[in-house]
Amino acid sequence: MGVVNAVEWVQLESSVITSAAYRVGARQLYLQFHKGDIYRYLECPRSVYKALLLAESKGRYFAQHIRRRFRCERVHRADHTGSRLAWDSRDLGIIEQLRNSILLAKARTIQERDAGVQP
Repeated sequence: MGVVNAVEWVQLESSVITSAAYRVGARQLYLQFHKGDIYRYLECPRSVYKALLLAESKGRYFAQHIRRRFRCERVHRADHTGSRLAWDSRDLGIIEQLRNSILLAKARTIQERDAGVQP
């Protein structure tokens, strides 16, 4: 049923990346950056995703172990003029699913925080 059910977004404390998700069967790493762009990294081992989550500096880990090491494609391009988001029309369904899963992850984080649950 699409990306929404295939990935679960994890919020990251980073000055570079806001959240990450991983599709196990497809070996795809999704990263959302602070400027709003979302990239999909192909043929990325799950171990790289797990190491990113554990890295002290997510930005440094990204630069050293992900950027330019895996083929990637932008699945969401933020319109940096601030007017609205822009994307390739063939990716509209994926973008909407990714946006919804990010919002769901943020809501879950807030609910867990409010309930006093520790991650």
